[in-house]
Amino acid sequence: MPKWDVHDKWAERMGLSKEVATFVNHLSDFPDQSQEFRDFCEHEGADIISQLVSTRDFSMIMKIPKYLQLVFMRQKGSEYVTAWYLHYVLDYIRMAPALTAEEILKRTEDRFEPCQELELVKQFVTENAAEIVHDCRE
Repeated sequence: MPKWDVHDKWAERMGLSKEVATFVNHLSDFPDQSQEFRDFCEHEGADIISQLVSTRDFSMIMKIPKYLQLVFMRQKGSEYVTAWYLHYVLDYIRMAPALTAEEILKRTEDRFEPCQELELVKQFVTENAAEIVHDCRE
């Protein structure tokens, strides 16, 4: 994963608030330490997981941890969802050095449902791909 200063730099450049970026960084990297997220999972997680498991779609079941985070972020608002997608993409760029930014964006789009926030992140990352890839893989 890129260091948080890399996440912070790109969140700021995207116009996301420091408060939101910090919250998303902590949740993404240490979800078990967020009491708010733990409460959400206790109250709503079982229903969400049951719905996903009932599909018997293994690829969907593998999405459960990130899907829970995304549903939780949706409840907090659009800026949180945007920051979450940005964090996710930056981590993916770091973890998959053989892939281009465009390939990572395509795989991210294939994994999650289309939405305005993901479109914003895709556009932003595409416009800044060379510098983002450099920062994430440094």
